[in-house]
Amino acid sequence: MKKMKQKLFSTALVTSLVFAGLPALHSNAASNLRPGFDPKKVGGKLVRSSFSDAVSLTPLNSSDSASIDIMARIFDALVNTNDKGAPVPDLATSWKYDKKSLTYTFTLRKGVKWHDGVPFTAQDVKFSYDVYMNPKAHNNYSALFDAIKSTSAPNDYTFIIKLKEKDVLFLENSAAGIPIFSKHQYKNGVDDYNNSNKIHRNPIGTGPFKFNSWKTNERIVIDANKDYFAGRPYLDQIITKVLPDANVEALNLINGDIDFVQSITPGLKSQVAKDKNVQMKAYDQGRFDFVGFNEATKPFNNENFRKALAYGLDRKAIVSKVMLGNAYLASGPMHPKIPQNNPDVKALPYDVNKAMDYLGKAGYKKKGDTLYDPDGKPVTLEFAYNNGNKVRQTIALVAQQNWAKLGIKVTPRAYEWSIFLDKYAKGELDCFVLGWSGYDANVDHYQFFHSSGIPTKENPGLSNRNRVNDPNIDRMLEQYKQEEDRNKRIKIYQALHKYMSDHETLIWTYHPKSTMAFNKDLSGIKTSLGTIWYNVEDWYWKNPSKHK
Repeated sequence: MKKMKQKLFSTALVTSLVFAGLPALHSNAASNLRPGFDPKKVGGKLVRSSFSDAVSLTPLNSSDSASIDIMARIFDALVNTNDKGAPVPDLATSWKYDKKSLTYTFTLRKGVKWHDGVPFTAQDVKFSYDVYMNPKAHNNYSALFDAIKSTSAPNDYTFIIKLKEKDVLFLENSAAGIPIFSKHQYKNGVDDYNNSNKIHRNPIGTGPFKFNSWKTNERIVIDANKDYFAGRPYLDQIITKVLPDANVEALNLINGDIDFVQSITPGLKSQVAKDKNVQMKAYDQGRFDFVGFNEATKPFNNENFRKALAYGLDRKAIVSKVMLGNAYLASGPMHPKIPQNNPDVKALPYDVNKAMDYLGKAGYKKKGDTLYDPDGKPVTLEFAYNNGNKVRQTIALVAQQNWAKLGIKVTPRAYEWSIFLDKYAKGELDCFVLGWSGYDANVDHYQFFHSSGIPTKENPGLSNRNRVNDPNIDRMLEQYKQEEDRNKRIKIYQALHKYMSDHETLIWTYHPKSTMAFNKDLSGIKTSLGTIWYNVEDWYWKNPSKHK
C-alpha cells in the first residue's frame, strides 16, 4: 500500500517475482493533460502476464500482487508519493497537520467523478476509512488504521482525521496509497465489503483505468479512463493474461502473444534476449524473499529449530544457482539499497554441523538418516509454493536436499495461488516460500511483523500470517512509528534488522534483482524501488496503430 499506486499496494505477497504499484499523479486538472502530454502517443493495448488470477478487486480485501496489480490502476488515494517517497497530491490537493491536536485536514479535489459518472465527495473518503477501521471488515491491512481516533467530513471537499496517538509515518503509510472507494456501490456497508462477490469482481474507482471484464483464470481487462483528472493514460487498454508458469510466459512473449513480462526467470533470460523484438531492462525493487512458517505451532515456535533450518539451507547456492546471481543475499527484511538496512548484519552461512547443534539444543536426535523430535517421532515437513513459480519450486527442491542431511523428510507441494493464500492465512502450511514487496525508503514493516497483525477468526486476512509474536519486535516497530527524528528511526530499524537476523524470525533468502522484458516498441517505462508501475500512464507505443 504506498503509492497505491505504490503502497496499497506497496506491500504485497508476490505470486511471481514482483509486486505492483502506480505512478505519482500530476495535479493539473484544469487542462486535464499531464505536463508534456503528447496526443500522438495515445492508443493501443498492452497485454501483460500473471502466474495467478486475482482474488478480489475490493481494496485492501486481498494482499496478493495479482489482485493489487489490477486495483492499483483503478483506484486513487488521498495522497500519492513521488519517486523519492515524498507525499504528493492525489484526490487531496493539499493537507495540513495540527501537531497539538494530532489532526490532519485534507482539502479534496473538485470535479472528480467515479467511473460510473457519480461525483466524488468527502463522504466517499469518510466511508472508505470508516470501513477500513471497522473491526468486522476483512481488511488485510487494518494495522495501518490503528492510530486513527475519528474521521469527519464537514463538507463535500474537506476530510479530517484525528489520531489517538502520534504516528510520524501516518501520511506516507495510511494516506498515501490507501484506495478510496465509492460509498454508493457498497449499499450494505461492511457486509458488501466482506461478502459481495459482484463488487469484488466489478470495481468502480476514480483512477486512470476503468474495469472492463474478468474471465476467471484467463484474463482481466481494464480500459483507459479518458476523463481522468490528471490526464488520460496513453494506452487504451491493459489486458492481464493468466499463464501457468514462467516457461509459457516467456514463450508467449517471444511469439508476440503478450507484450510485457514484469520479471523474467533468471534461467530464461538468455533465451529471451535472443529475440530481436524484445527488450530487457534490469531493476531493483523493495522486496525480501523468505522461507516462512507458522510460528504459533510446533516445531516452528522453537527458535533453535528455526536456526537449525536456517543454517541447514544453502542460501548462497540459491542466489548463485537458482537466481544465477540475480539477487542480493538477504540477512533480514531490509533491502540493501534503503538506509534502514544494517550493513553489519551478515546472512547466516550454510553449516550442517551448526544446524545439528541447534537441533540438539531443541531436543532433537538423529538416528541413521532420520531426525526424531523430543517425542521420538520422525520429523517430516511439507514445503509449499505457488503453482507455476519455477524459482520457488526449485527452492523447495533445494530445501528438500539440504534438510535431508539433517534427517528431515521434506515433501515439496504446489498449490494453486488462491488455495495457497487460504492455507497461509489459516496457518495450515508447515513451511513455504514467499516474497513481500513494494516498500521503499519509507518502509514500515509493522503490519507484517507486529503481533496485532496476526490473523483472527474475525479478520483472517491480516498480514502477519507467519504468526510472529515477539514483544521486542513489537516494541521496535512501535518506536519506529513514534520517533520524529528520521536518523533515529533509521537506527531503530537497523537494530530491528539485527534482532530479526539473530533470532531468525524467518529464513531470509534474497532480495531479487529483477529483469523485465517487453516488446521493443513499448516506451516510456520508469520504475522506482517501490513499484515497477511507477509511471504506467506514460507508457506508450512508438506506433500505436500497430497495437490496436
